[in-house]
Parts: sequence; structure tokens; C-alpha cells
Amino acid sequence: MLVKLFLTFLFLVVGFFLWLSYENPKPIEFQLFGRIFETDLPVLMVSSFVIGALLVFIGTIIRDIRHAVQNYKKSRQIRKAESVKEELNRGMDCLIRGNLKKAKNHFIEALKKDPTQLDTYIKLSEIAIKEGDKDEGIYWLERARVVDMRNIEIMIRQAELYQMMKRYDEAIHILNEALNIDENNIQTLRNLRKIYHEAKRWQDAIRVQKSILKLIKGKQMEEEETLFLLGLKYEYAKELLKRGDKESLEEALKEAKEIIKERKTFQPGFILLGDIYLRMGRWVSAGKVWGKSFSRFKSIIFILKLEELYLSREDPSTLIRIYQRAIKHNPDNWELRFFFAKLCLKLEMLDEALEEIEEISLKLRDFPAIHRLLAEIYLHKKDFNRAAKEFEKTFELSGTAYIPFICSSCERESREWIAYCPQCGKWATYQVKGGEKLSTISIPSLPEESHIFFGS
Repeated sequence: MLVKLFLTFLFLVVGFFLWLSYENPKPIEFQLFGRIFETDLPVLMVSSFVIGALLVFIGTIIRDIRHAVQNYKKSRQIRKAESVKEELNRGMDCLIRGNLKKAKNHFIEALKKDPTQLDTYIKLSEIAIKEGDKDEGIYWLERARVVDMRNIEIMIRQAELYQMMKRYDEAIHILNEALNIDENNIQTLRNLRKIYHEAKRWQDAIRVQKSILKLIKGKQMEEEETLFLLGLKYEYAKELLKRGDKESLEEALKEAKEIIKERKTFQPGFILLGDIYLRMGRWVSAGKVWGKSFSRFKSIIFILKLEELYLSREDPSTLIRIYQRAIKHNPDNWELRFFFAKLCLKLEMLDEALEEIEEISLKLRDFPAIHRLLAEIYLHKKDFNRAAKEFEKTFELSGTAYIPFICSSCERESREWIAYCPQCGKWATYQVKGGEKLSTISIPSLPEESHIFFGS
């Protein structure tokens, strides 16, 4: 059928040109590139037709060749992508099964076929870390950065790895490069702050924290970040306190007062202020700060600071009066009674210690710390039988044999009061476990200098 159509078309074309030759017997002239040519009209038309057909033919061939090349490239890319995907799938399968060596080999083969696979570099870095080779982990991340120099996620990962290796300067350098790309990247700023915090570079950490505060939105987040800033200032003041020279102490005092001025409910600031006064030899001022703070916050830590102060000055009698007056105005507060009982034990006031433990036992369920304290009291009384029984009860009951401080945010326990929780990264969250809030107290005038410690 196609042959018949072609022959019919050919006869029509030939007939058309023969008719033109018959109708136009005279030659015609035409000009091309400045030259004049003489020819018949049919010849001119046939030549034009042939040239046009030839051009169309050439154009069609070029188009077909281009399509063929594109299809070849596309097919090759598809095969390559399938091959890379297959290697990655095998690598992931080995990784899930815990075969790190085989997974690593598959990922490397995938990169040979396609070096632009950023996620694969990250996987190889993670494998190297699991194998304990952090330097190799850094190597793969550097290879990834060659592929994409502005990828902040990779830079953050590399900085975290340097931080694990305690190579703080390199970590800081990379994070600063990331900030040059995006100065408002919160994650980068927080990682930088974390490094400065770990390296105890408090002033740098404070500077970064101020930048974070400018970018934070939302009342709750602003509150948390503001508290973190106060915590960093607290650590800086503590560092100045440790230096101990006159100039550092004056600067520490200034910082502590600024902390309290900024947030009058930040308890670590008041504890620190008392410590600074004590280091400066101003023990009366230290006692006054802690006494007022106890009256205000009802936190046992301030009583413990006063206990430390008076015992160091070998003045237990005033300390006993402070405890007794506090208990008198807060008879249901078992924390005061427990720590007073411990003090009585320390001072060999064994009957008084037993009396306080008895009061606690009437109002609270058993817990190990009570029996441990009782056991020590009976040991001092040389009543070894009862001491042994109390020790047995200590082990029978679950829990610690001391009164722990606990973070109100993440419930991490600590034997001592600390200002900063290393687990959840929050400040001023530690309080006695199970402690009840003290009601407002108004302690009557104490004799001599002790009066100022609970002044209003």
C-alpha cells in the first residue's frame, strides 16, 4: 500500500513538472551570491525541491541522532542509578545486620559509580565512628564537603565529631564557617554554644547565647534561653571566684549582683553571691544573703550553706538555734528535720537526733535514708544490735541510703546540690527529692550576729 502511494505521488510530481516545462518554454534568470544564472523554470523548481528535501532529510537525521544520543545517555543514567541503588540497598542490608565491613565496601562501590551521594558519605562516616576510627569519620565528611561546600548539615556533623575528639578549635572553626553561610542558623549556634560550654569558654558561650536569644520566638523558649544565659554568667562568675585574686573577686561580685538583678528568682545566683562574700572574708554578708534567701525561697540548700558556714567557724550553737526556729515555724517540713538530725548526729547530740527521726517516721513512709541515719546513731550509742537491724532495713528498702537532690525537669539524681543539670542541660532545677514546699516563715530575732542572716 505504501509503495503504491509513493509511486502515485512520484507520477504526480513528474507530471506536474512536465506540465510546467510545456507551459514555460522560455529560460529565466536568477541571481545568487552576486552571479546571474540562466535556467528553465522547471529545473529551478526541481532543484529547489531537491535541495529542500535534502535539508529536511539532513535535519531529520540530526534530530534522530540527537534523540538517539539522549536516549542512550538516559538509558545509561538509568542503568547507573539502578546499579548505585542496588549497591546502596546491599550496603543498608549489611548495616542493619551489623556487618559493618561489607556495608562499607558496598557504600564505597556506590560512590565509585556516583560520587555525588552525600548520604553515603555520612553513612561511611557513621560506620567509621562505630568502628572507633573518628579520623576516618572526619575523612568521609570532608569528602562530602568537596561535593557540597555549602551544606550546613555536613559541617555540623563534622563539628560534632571534632567535639567528640576534644578538638574544640577545629570544631569552632567549622561552625564559624557555617555561620558565614547562614548566620541565623539556630542549630549551628546551639552547637557552638555547647562546645564553648564544654570547653569552659564562658565569655564566648555568653556571646553566642545572646545571638540565640535574638532569634528565639515564643515566650517559653525565650524563658528557657534567658535562664541558660544566666547560667553561663553564673559559671563565668564561678571561674572568677576560683581564681581568687582581688581583681577577679571584685569582677565575680559584680557579675553575681548583675545575675540577681536580671532574675531575682535565680537561686544559684544567691548561693554564688554568698560564696563570693565568704571568699572575700565577709562571712557576715554571706550569712545574711543565705539567710534572707532561705526566708524567701524556702529552699533547704540555703540552710545547708549556713550549716557549712557555722561549722567552719566552730559555732554550732547558733546553727542549732537557726534549725530549731525554722522547724518551729515549719513543723511538717521533714527535710529540715532530717538534716537537723544529721547535724545532731555530727555533734553527738544523739537523743535529739533520735527525736527528730521519730517525728519524721510518724508522718512519712519508710525510706532507706532514715534507717541509715538511725543505724549510724545506734552505732554512736554502741547499740550494735539495733544498728545492725537498721542497716538491714536500709538494704531491704529500695532506693538510696541518702537524701538525693533531683532535677525537676528530667529527674536525674545527685548526692549534692548542683546549679546545672548535665543530663537535660537546664539550670536551677535541683531540689530535695520528695521535698515539700515550706510555708512562709517569720523567724524571731536571733541573738547576736545571727539575727542578720534572716533579716527581711
